Amino acid sequence: MADSSDTHYLQRLSSDARRRGDHSKGEIEIVADPETIAAIVEERRRTLETLGFSNEGDRLGILVEDEYVLVVRDPVRFPSGKLGTYLRIIERPALDGAAGVVLLPVRDEVMFLREVFRHATRRWELELPRGFRRPGESLAEDVARELAEEIGLDARETVALGAIASNTGLLAGTAEAFLVRLGPGEPQPRPEREEAFGAIVTLTAAQLSDKVRSGTIRDGYTLSALLLAQSKRLLTLSF
Repeated sequence: MADSSDTHYLQRLSSDARRRGDHSKGEIEIVADPETIAAIVEERRRTLETLGFSNEGDRLGILVEDEYVLVVRDPVRFPSGKLGTYLRIIERPALDGAAGVVLLPVRDEVMFLREVFRHATRRWELELPRGFRRPGESLAEDVARELAEEIGLDARETVALGAIASNTGLLAGTAEAFLVRLGPGEPQPRPEREEAFGAIVTLTAAQLSDKVRSGTIRDGYTLSALLLAQSKRLLTLSF
């Protein structure tokens, strides 16, 4: 875990995540000079004391790391020249590629979505299937596994839609979106035991449009994948 004297922790991140930036060009620049970093830490410590916080909010580098994410606090210089810190979350698969996939399963002009209870929002969400890429797994393997787990049908064709950065203010990684044309049969999903899945929901384009307009569908990955499919004329929604 990095201390407050250097930016050695950056070497553990992907090349994109290591990019320092240049504040003189309007970017948020990651500071590498030890003296400047020390000044940032001391200023942050004084600010936290003034606000009454007693946690380790002045620590820099990798703050939390587990099998899923790395939470990073960088010492930075803002475009104005002001010094400070900035948090970001890096999903572990994003250290060497896409963090995962988002799937738009389609058959006979009907889309397949899942009800999922999300811990973060503490409510049931209606979403397209998606998930993390496992270590050493290709995107094609990730697509096949997520489709089997969440829908339980084979893919006849897979069409790349593009990359989605769901929260550019906090999450560093991206997910690759795919439209999947499904084969015949009844869905036989095989979810992981820890997943909190509800029903598979099938919707026509008109019904899907209604769910978006009503706010029933609000997941950023799902909304982005639908827009990508529409932009490529693979889906016609009416908003």
